[in-house]
Amino acid sequence: MTFILLNDPGSKRQRLIRQDHISGMEIDKSDQAVTLLLLGGQEVHLTHEESKQFVQHMKGVMHA
Repeated sequence: MTFILLNDPGSKRQRLIRQDHISGMEIDKSDQAVTLLLLGGQEVHLTHEESKQFVQHMKGVMHA
């Protein structure tokens, strides 16, 4: 099981997302905001900082 920790210092929360629950993602071309699409049909809208962290994580996974 692999988890992704997303921490936006400007927010009151941290997100710990199980990587194998993500079925897809959308990136808004205008502001680079990420929306995660989960297996159960839920959508998780990330803040700008969380979006940056998620993209950096995925770049590392894809190039490993």
